[in-house]
Amino acid sequence: MNQTSEKSSGRKGGKSSSERWVKRGFLLALLLAVVIIGYIQFRGPQLGWSDDIEQALSSAKAEGRYVVVFVRSFPISDTGKWMISGTLRRGANRRALEKGNFLLVEIRLDRSSDWAKKYGVTETPTMLLIAPDGEKFHKVEGKIGELDFRNEFLKALTPKDAPSANSPKP
Repeated sequence: MNQTSEKSSGRKGGKSSSERWVKRGFLLALLLAVVIIGYIQFRGPQLGWSDDIEQALSSAKAEGRYVVVFVRSFPISDTGKWMISGTLRRGANRRALEKGNFLLVEIRLDRSSDWAKKYGVTETPTMLLIAPDGEKFHKVEGKIGELDFRNEFLKALTPKDAPSANSPKP
């Protein structure tokens, strides 16, 4: 038996230590990628709105502004995903929210919280339009279409000059 074959037969599986570390590193990177992708899918799409409803209500009162609240589940339901992509992210609706100078809140449902009890929120998705006084509010549970969101929901409590679908585009 020659020296080369003796050395290779003494190693586990004939592989060097560096080859085993490369495999372990690859498997670790693959596992990390699966975890990150799974988390993103589990969390669902985000609107980038505030998640502090108490702060928004306080600011609304001080500034005389209305608050639009999107209440979602965690993980987000298919209906919640539809509301984000099919209604809330639509260009005309985004412009109406900007023009209306609304405070925007995206929050996960916690049935035991004071705000959920006060506004009677028990299911998701739910949209709330809250007046600056924090007492008057309009609530819609389930899906709201793109046009209904602008033409009905955003105008439920707001003054007559609230943004509409027919408003000129900036």
